[in-house]
Amino acid sequence: MKKKMSKVAVIGVAVMLVVSIGLWAGGAAEPDVPEKTLIVAYPDDVAHFDNMATTAPPKEVRHLVFEQLYALDAEQVPQPVLAESAELSADELTWTIRLRDDVEFHDGQPMTSADVVASFYRFRDVGAKAWELDRVEDVVAIDDHTVEFRLHGRFGALLESLAGGGGALSIYPEWVIEEIGTDDLRDMEHIVGTGPYTVDQIVPEERYILRRYDNYVSPEGEPSYQAGRRDAPMEVIDVRVIPDDATRVAALEAGDVDVIQAVPLDDAQRVEDNRDTYIQETSPGYRVYYKFNVRQGPFTDPKLREAVRAAIDPYELLAAIGDDRFWRVNHAMRYQEEQWMWSDYAEQFFVNDLDKARELMEESDYDGEMIRFLASPGRALEYRTVIPMQNVLAQLGINVQIMSVDAATFSEIRAQTDQWEIKHAGGGSISMPVYLDSSVQDRTGERWPGVPEEWDEYMGIVQAEPDLEERQAAIQELHKISADLNYEMWLGDVFEIGGARDNVVNMPIWFKLHLWNIDKE
Repeated sequence: MKKKMSKVAVIGVAVMLVVSIGLWAGGAAEPDVPEKTLIVAYPDDVAHFDNMATTAPPKEVRHLVFEQLYALDAEQVPQPVLAESAELSADELTWTIRLRDDVEFHDGQPMTSADVVASFYRFRDVGAKAWELDRVEDVVAIDDHTVEFRLHGRFGALLESLAGGGGALSIYPEWVIEEIGTDDLRDMEHIVGTGPYTVDQIVPEERYILRRYDNYVSPEGEPSYQAGRRDAPMEVIDVRVIPDDATRVAALEAGDVDVIQAVPLDDAQRVEDNRDTYIQETSPGYRVYYKFNVRQGPFTDPKLREAVRAAIDPYELLAAIGDDRFWRVNHAMRYQEEQWMWSDYAEQFFVNDLDKARELMEESDYDGEMIRFLASPGRALEYRTVIPMQNVLAQLGINVQIMSVDAATFSEIRAQTDQWEIKHAGGGSISMPVYLDSSVQDRTGERWPGVPEEWDEYMGIVQAEPDLEERQAAIQELHKISADLNYEMWLGDVFEIGGARDNVVNMPIWFKLHLWNIDKE
């Protein structure tokens, strides 16, 4: 076991004394906040700091504390963070990963292979995305800074899975894992990572104070999405939890906070026009799409699905969301700039031809039965496309009943394929290659009927083939199969919008509001 007590642990004990009624019960005294402080407001509470065990937002706060072996750059290519290099064996069943020798945990101890091995086995038990590493049979320490990921099947996409965001394999100290096992990572003394900041104070549902770790050594390279240099120009990052949109925007405009995440689209122009604030779109955001129930009901008929798709103008539907600066049409299953959505094949996806759509309706078996359209106003931006979509269906003579339910009920009903015929949905525009399989599954993970054998052949290449270009070519084929099946209609990406005071610089432009590198003038 590594020695635990250090300056960070001592700080943790001191904070425990300040929080008189318990770490996670609130009531903390006002912290000492230095001048070099970035105050950031998020709509979501952090909940806890166990980055292995949760995908819940705002994972960007946890990423200040915990790091992974790899991270994705803006082109979705994995780049080393805690790792130095990776090499695949000739039989493609062993990845040898060399670790950096200059990484230090917040307790002052160096990161070694033992920490990576311990982290992997805890991740296997508690990881929210542990299934992504199912092809890894064993992780073995070769020396203090070399580990082997031994596979029971070819897994060329290992580095992408190691580079995942929330719920992915973060590296914790071995001694922490020995003490907490599979319990949630909640106690201050156990929140020990390798990132540019340490957790100094926690006031649940209200405030999180993070302080710069002065011995942090950043990975190299130009900043690009999650990869590259992670500078820590701010001494303190003061995270405020402000769920209400109007209150969060007002706090920015008043100068009470420096940066906010999730500027509502309806407020973006006002924030931009304010001479003291500006907005930063962080693309590609998340995807808006519609999903047919192809297990039972009218949409088991491919002609009916094709008729609906032929009638859709994705620009018209997405225009209901708001200003076209903040969204783009994108017909691909998942975000990859260089892939299928920009090819000629994409133009065949939405033909926007009502006459053609009506011809297909005549060829279908639809006989006028009521279509249950599952939707949730709680998914606000996606929901704005529901009424235009209902109008498209009505133009085709399809009878529609909108089932408008709260978010919790929506999640419950969508897993029951006897309860709906079409639903609106949204999801991350960026995902690991293994997630492509979700396009042909229901919410229980069961395969939709009619998926051809070629799908599994290409999915096998996507996961197993080490050559990136070959994997991307296979993904293009999966896009084509998905378009032919037409189980889902992907409309486009809605960008996340961050807001900042005019003295804030280096706001990120990739996907989410990562807080390293942000500075104030």
